[in-house]
Amino acid sequence: MHLLQAQRLTPVQFTNTKMPFFQGQVFASLGENRLLALSQDHVWLVKSDDKGATWQAQPFFSEEQLSQHPEMRVLYSIHVGPKGDLWMGCSRSLCRYDRGAFTVFGKKDGLPGEEWGAIHHDRQGTLWLRGNQHIYVLQSGANVFVDRSPPQEGQEKSGRVALLMADANDRMFSQQDSGLIRWSGKAWQSFDESNGLTIGGGINSILIDRDNGVWLGSVGRGLIHWLGYPNLENWTTEQGLPNNVVLSFLRDQDHLFHIGTRSGSAVQTTPRHFSVVEGRYGKTSHQWNSMVQDGKGRIWAGTLSGVLVRREPGSKQDILVAKLAMINNLFFDRAGQLWISTDRGLYVIRHPEADAKPLIEAEFSSIMGGPDVQVFRGCQSSSGTLWFLSSKGVQQFDGGRWRNLQLSPAAPEAELSTMTCSNDGTLWIGSMDGGLWHAAQQGNALKIDEATPALLQGKEIGGLIEDSRGWLWMATGNGVAVWNRKQWRFLNQESGVVWDDIDPDALYEDHDGSIWIGTSNGASHILHPETLFSSFSLEVLVESDGGDGRLPGPTKSIRLPWTSGPLNFKFAVLSYQNRETVQFHYRMKGLEQDWSTTTVPEVRYPALPPGRYTLQVTADNVSMQTSSPTTEVKVEILPPWWRTTVFYTACGVFLTILLFVADRYRVRRLLARQRLKGRQARERAYELELSREEERRHLTREIHDELGQYLSALRMGVSVVGMEFGEKNPSLQGKVQRLVSLVDGTIKVVRNIVSALRPGALDLGVVSALEWLAEEFTENTGIRCLLHVREEKITLDEKRATTIFRIAQESLTNVGRHAEASRVDITLERQENRYLLEIRDNGKGFDPDLRKKKSFGLIGIRERAFMLGGDANIISVAGAGTTIRVFIPIDGACQAQ
Repeated sequence: MHLLQAQRLTPVQFTNTKMPFFQGQVFASLGENRLLALSQDHVWLVKSDDKGATWQAQPFFSEEQLSQHPEMRVLYSIHVGPKGDLWMGCSRSLCRYDRGAFTVFGKKDGLPGEEWGAIHHDRQGTLWLRGNQHIYVLQSGANVFVDRSPPQEGQEKSGRVALLMADANDRMFSQQDSGLIRWSGKAWQSFDESNGLTIGGGINSILIDRDNGVWLGSVGRGLIHWLGYPNLENWTTEQGLPNNVVLSFLRDQDHLFHIGTRSGSAVQTTPRHFSVVEGRYGKTSHQWNSMVQDGKGRIWAGTLSGVLVRREPGSKQDILVAKLAMINNLFFDRAGQLWISTDRGLYVIRHPEADAKPLIEAEFSSIMGGPDVQVFRGCQSSSGTLWFLSSKGVQQFDGGRWRNLQLSPAAPEAELSTMTCSNDGTLWIGSMDGGLWHAAQQGNALKIDEATPALLQGKEIGGLIEDSRGWLWMATGNGVAVWNRKQWRFLNQESGVVWDDIDPDALYEDHDGSIWIGTSNGASHILHPETLFSSFSLEVLVESDGGDGRLPGPTKSIRLPWTSGPLNFKFAVLSYQNRETVQFHYRMKGLEQDWSTTTVPEVRYPALPPGRYTLQVTADNVSMQTSSPTTEVKVEILPPWWRTTVFYTACGVFLTILLFVADRYRVRRLLARQRLKGRQARERAYELELSREEERRHLTREIHDELGQYLSALRMGVSVVGMEFGEKNPSLQGKVQRLVSLVDGTIKVVRNIVSALRPGALDLGVVSALEWLAEEFTENTGIRCLLHVREEKITLDEKRATTIFRIAQESLTNVGRHAEASRVDITLERQENRYLLEIRDNGKGFDPDLRKKKSFGLIGIRERAFMLGGDANIISVAGAGTTIRVFIPIDGACQAQ
């Protein structure tokens, strides 16, 4: 189910149920936002309490009501009558529900059992029913249904959708196997392929639009529009014409209607068929270009081959009157004379009832300079003056003499080819080269004024007549134009005319005021010309395609995001009369000042700048001379994302963040550079420390090995001297002893220097070195120093062992100098992938935040730890001692770090 909202059909979503629908008469309106719907043999009340925003559906009948009327279990159609009662095709009956009461109609009411799929009330209150094969009606106030079924031979196919639809004149439409049927008031009229209606697999829908146009939905042939309905009917060889090229018409005194064609003439024998005239001269070999009837009822006809024939009343055989040059026009004047315009002069039969021989009009030939003049058309004005249009201008005969009138101000450059006399004594003249002129006599001259309307510019005019209403009709190669002295209308195939190419002079007013039009593809009959000028309104609809194809809502305003692509607007005028002459005038107010005109219902604006605009559109139909009011659509083009407040705010935030990040990056770069320099300095210091350590090792080895050997040799030598000469020389013995003591002291000093440079215990491992360091510290300072090693065996590489030793050595030096402690504890243990060295004293402690920046001992401790990827924490509280904790990663952890 779809609902028309803002010019677009949108699906209706029910909040409480889902309803599938089948084709046929399944909806009935109950007023605004309320309707009945037939779905799966159930009638639902569909309503909206919020003006169409949401819809709810609930069963219209209760289970109790349905149980009491089992025929309501199968439903085919629903219809709300003019009194508000509900009619339903139920089972094989007709059901009516009115104010809680059910009525079932069937055989007792004259209604046979059938699946009634279509129900309709006409304006007279007659109820129409359509089943698979039958149509029944119930007259207003009657109690018995009447059979109005069409002939059953056209109702044999099954599976069709039952249809009933009335036009503006209350004529009922339905369908048959081969096409369409329409009730004329007495019988059904059939429309099928013989009328140009091709329906494919059948008709499954009928619509009458607001202009009373008929639209048919077909199976396999798409949407069919009955052009010109109901004012135009067309006739071709399918309806009995001998040829589709129609040249002339005549309604005789017996009310028989004659049509002259390229292959002879035909007479209308039935309302829907023509028959070829029996006894026609030449049968179908002549082109009957002009037909007239005299006062005695005799029909005179002329052909393009120059044959002039006559048929007496009641006769079935033509009489050959004469053979002339090509006959262009025949007419009787008020005196009963027959005037014959030919390609080689003007002829007249002055007494058709006595002497039928046509004579050349001598006076006319005299003023023309000879008889060999092409005469196109002749007519008689209301004053009795005869007028003729020839290849040499306009000639006049007032009953006394002939005149060849001069055209004033000047003759048109176009060749004048057709003419008609107006009721006011003036002339209308047309040209096959294009152009219409209005002429009036002024003395011996003919004042001629250009009168070509805009819709006829560039169109050749082949025929002119003025009807009894004073309306001017013009035949062109593109259709027929009519002027009611106030407005113009232009009719062509889009209007329902059988063909655009109107044959010259093939315009005829019938006795009832209707107009016949001859074309090269059949004849058209305008049944009610007065309806051509009925009030006609245009309204422009605008659709935008801004990426989503949206339609302006009731407020006619749209908001679209900016795009670099074009913005398209599509126009539509919901009128199908002469659509080819509809043109649109538009402008985008706020962007342009001038109006533009197009016949294409679409305009494109490339990349509109952001802002507010107003699209103004109006339409006019040139053929119908009707304009629409101006439609305005407010258009707001939103700025692109880079020109929005949000974007500017985001840019500000982004720039702030960017500056912040840049500053942080700069600071981090500086810090990284500082860290790099610090790391490089530490690495350099570490390298220097390693170099110094290596130098100490080297010096220690040199002093121990070289100087130690020399001192040992010196002591041994002095001792030997004392043993050899001391007994003989006591004074020498004393000197030798002093030298030996001096050498021993020197050896001890050397050993102390060696230990200070690099204790030999380091070569035995870090634990041995720390044990030696603790003993030396206790011995030198008197402060008790205890070593705690949690593991039996600790193996470290020389770098780490030396670093741990030097940190412990530096810490003990600080304790000895500053701590005033009585005990020091040294702890070495392994924690997962690192070693912990802790030196804890019970001295006076200090405030780490107030220590001097030049506390090189503490700085050295940290630097040594950092060099190996470790860390050093110094914890001290005044009066509670100091704890130094150093973490040294093992070799693999150091590489990972």
